[in-house]
Amino acid sequence: MVGIGPEGLDSAVARVTICNWAEKVVLDTFVKVPIEVTDYRTFVSGIEAKDLESDRALSLDQVREMVKTILHGKILIGHALENDLAALQITHPWHDIRDSATYPPFMKESESDKTVLRPRKLKELVKDKIGTDIQDLGKAHDPIEDARAALSLYKLERMQWEKLAMKQVAVARVKEGRERAPSSGRDSPPNKSGGGYQQPSSVTPVPAASIRPTVHAPSPSMGPTLSYTQPYPMYLRSQSAPMTMMTHHQGYEHRPYGHHHRQAYYPQQQHNLY
Repeated sequence: MVGIGPEGLDSAVARVTICNWAEKVVLDTFVKVPIEVTDYRTFVSGIEAKDLESDRALSLDQVREMVKTILHGKILIGHALENDLAALQITHPWHDIRDSATYPPFMKESESDKTVLRPRKLKELVKDKIGTDIQDLGKAHDPIEDARAALSLYKLERMQWEKLAMKQVAVARVKEGRERAPSSGRDSPPNKSGGGYQQPSSVTPVPAASIRPTVHAPSPSMGPTLSYTQPYPMYLRSQSAPMTMMTHHQGYEHRPYGHHHRQAYYPQQQHNLY
């Protein structure tokens, strides 16, 4: 991302990269910024004015539609994906997201509260789990390298990660079933035909796939806590390797220019957002 607004503290999408399961780049494009860029952050992003002004750069609307088309029906793998999706102003089904920033075995305990898990930096994770170095100090970050690194982390833990995902889906189904189940016992309405209390003879079930959990603070045992909001369809999958995608870079963030709290725009995973 690049900086916009006074002092360049606000951010705008400047480049988007997606790789597939075979680590082949399927999308890598610069993104035009329709307002003045006040800080290209070249030392981190590697982006210069000529990149965004070239004929190769696409509009954010064009890139957003391309990303949505590529990701449709596929598993999305990456690091701090919540930020990337919010930046591009798109959504993706929760059960098709594998985020190394919120995968419990990849997280660390909070220094102040051992029961709370915190995300680790992608650079730190890759060094610890794979033994390789990325994001060399003094060099601009390479989004292709970051995407492949996150994919490698997923492949390393794929079997266990998918078991956790299955548990989360099961929890969602149970939760939905409880919310839809009729009451019984003393709280049930009286049976009009003969006194006492009786559970209705038929209940129209709502498919568990019609709910979308929202990820909150994760727990060490079961991963992210799930709450249930707007519906998303559940995609049916085979046992073959998923088509894996990853997006990087943050997008336009709207706030008054007079309000400059950096933490709101530079989360813990800021190292791989450009």
